[in-house]
Amino acid sequence: MLRTNQPTSYHHFLTLTTALATGLITGTAMQMTATPALAAEDKASAVFEEILVTASKRGVASAQNLALSITAFNEGTLERLNATDFDEFIVQVPGTNFLDNGGPGRGNELASIRGLSPVADNTQSVVAQYLDGAPRFGRNYRLFDIGEVSVLRGPQGTLWGAQSIGGLISFRSNRPDLTALGASAQADTYLSKGDGGLSYRLGGHVNVPVVTDKFALRVAGHYIDESGYVDNIAAGVKNANDVEEAAWRLSALFRPSDVVEVTLIYHGNDLKADAPTYFSLAYDGFISDNPFAERPADQEFDLVNLIVDVDLGWGALNYTGSYFKLDNVYQDAERNVFGIPGFLGFTTNTLEQESWTHEIRLSSKSGGRFNWLVGVYYDDLEENDFSFQEEVVDPNVPGATPIFAEGFPIFALGGPEDTREIAVFGELSYAITDQLEILLGGRYFDWKVDNRQEFTYFGTNYQQETGEVGGDDTFFKAQLNYHPTDDMLLFVTRSEGFRFGGFNPFVGPALNIPESFVKFDPDKLVSYEAGMKLRTMGGRMLFNTSAYYMDWQNIQTVVFNESGTFAFTTNAPDLEAWGLEAEIVTQNLLFPGLYLAASYAYTKNRFTDDATVFEGVPFLVAKGDRLRRTPRHTWSADVGYEFAVHGAMNAFLRANYWHKAHTTTEGFNSNDGIIPIPAQDVVNISGGIIMNGWQAKAYINNLFNSRPLLQVFPNEADPTMAAEASSIRPRTLGLELTYRFGS
Repeated sequence: MLRTNQPTSYHHFLTLTTALATGLITGTAMQMTATPALAAEDKASAVFEEILVTASKRGVASAQNLALSITAFNEGTLERLNATDFDEFIVQVPGTNFLDNGGPGRGNELASIRGLSPVADNTQSVVAQYLDGAPRFGRNYRLFDIGEVSVLRGPQGTLWGAQSIGGLISFRSNRPDLTALGASAQADTYLSKGDGGLSYRLGGHVNVPVVTDKFALRVAGHYIDESGYVDNIAAGVKNANDVEEAAWRLSALFRPSDVVEVTLIYHGNDLKADAPTYFSLAYDGFISDNPFAERPADQEFDLVNLIVDVDLGWGALNYTGSYFKLDNVYQDAERNVFGIPGFLGFTTNTLEQESWTHEIRLSSKSGGRFNWLVGVYYDDLEENDFSFQEEVVDPNVPGATPIFAEGFPIFALGGPEDTREIAVFGELSYAITDQLEILLGGRYFDWKVDNRQEFTYFGTNYQQETGEVGGDDTFFKAQLNYHPTDDMLLFVTRSEGFRFGGFNPFVGPALNIPESFVKFDPDKLVSYEAGMKLRTMGGRMLFNTSAYYMDWQNIQTVVFNESGTFAFTTNAPDLEAWGLEAEIVTQNLLFPGLYLAASYAYTKNRFTDDATVFEGVPFLVAKGDRLRRTPRHTWSADVGYEFAVHGAMNAFLRANYWHKAHTTTEGFNSNDGIIPIPAQDVVNISGGIIMNGWQAKAYINNLFNSRPLLQVFPNEADPTMAAEASSIRPRTLGLELTYRFGS
């Protein structure tokens, strides 16, 4: 069994964190922005800048003042963490984990919050992600010119709707500045252990106030040429997984009057990869033995956001709309298809998505005892997800012959599916006293899925059902907030989240799947949380902590039929989960220029009942089993020191670290095998100088060249052994040069 011994410091860390958190209840974390080194005489009054967020949908507010379990990052904290990828900031959030299948492009990145993750890889994510209010923006996304990232833990179904059952990640791009010309340029070059040579990233932005205080444009983008690090020994190709990506954003801000503001944003993305990033665990290092080195992926998307904000004096009217179009094609090869030795299949997967999303909100102006927000939401997604597999001959085996015939169609799966959601939501709060506030919220939604897919297997179309499924429901939130002092906030919350149900068109006797499984129901999560947020040490320290209990009902999962040949989605038993989170953030506390952010989370869950799908078939899960991929303990630390060197020159040293305890892939039907995943520890360091708008930074990511297993694929012969896996990039040394002027 793969295990990594936990360091001795683990016990000291757990003891300290438990002592700090005892008697303190739920809260959320704040990150802070590094400030220039301060003179010793200013230390007593030094406080760090708190991060402003928009995730509450009530305008701009300090994350520390919101009665939410939220960790926020602004442009400064993202830069401090060297965060251009999803995984580089999510690991600093307590109770989070991330999965990456290493597949098309750079992989399909999914977040897990408080131990909740998709029970099977082809069920929907349980953590929603939004970019400028749009609910979809491609399978993976690298950050550039992003001003705010907010990670909300726990269900956010009332304000944010479906798929936020476990939490929410909201990205907000930098908006145009109406007053000042500004620009930046950045060049980043880096080398990774075992890669094919120098990689580089070029990026920047230009902000132009076309009409001062009325109209401004902002153009931002980046280009990445990244060398691969996975060697394909079967095809004799080194560094097979090269990636090339271009992304751009054009934003326009128009303020025709003091009460109306209109923002139009266009995002574009073109990503190409030569091969997936997963590798075989039969070898040391990053080595693939797939028969084909060239398994390209191509993702292109366009996203247009329209945001209108109107100040009504007594309140605010807000509209957020988006149009999204995605074209994604990727290819892969599979050995021993359907258990037939020597049977090699080559699969082409295409995904086309087009969606329109609209949301209108009306809210009161904050400040009085009674505040409210109401809104209407509409989302229409049309997609065509289609996979076609044909037989090919292994090009690396001289004289190889096909089992059936070269180009023989093995299967065709997928087709059109339309999903529509209409929702009405609202929240109202009343300040009973100057210190005590009650909040109530709710969301009514109506959903529909129209499925017209096909499943052709060895020449026979097994599609048995087509048509529509849908339903409606209402979810609620109740919360009590108490401010015993100006620096302390206590809150208790009951909140709910949900995911849509869906359609199994491939049922019937031919597939040994009863027709009663033609649809699966929505699943629902109820969360009870208590928390505390505290400013202390003269405003130089934030301490937030939270405790929660969750009940996840009718969990959607993918299972096999009785013969173990075909899979379908159904609902499984309930899961209960509970945990504790704590975060500490300080700046200039011990001496000027020093900052520290640390987090810890304890997470535990278990299924409340045994589960079977077919009579006489062994349990899918036994009562008391844990949900797969749930690390019991996670922690992180981010530390830095900024100091004056000479004149206008400052320097900085930074390091961050994250740890995830060991987990397992064991789950329903053992779809992903029964594979232990070792504990994960990763360290990144950087240092540099800042002077007159210039910044030069040298960094080492993954200092100890760790290979944490993010996703594993089981061995066909022995499901307790992993065959392939994905991981983070190996040790990477880089040099980044940035120049900024103006706003």
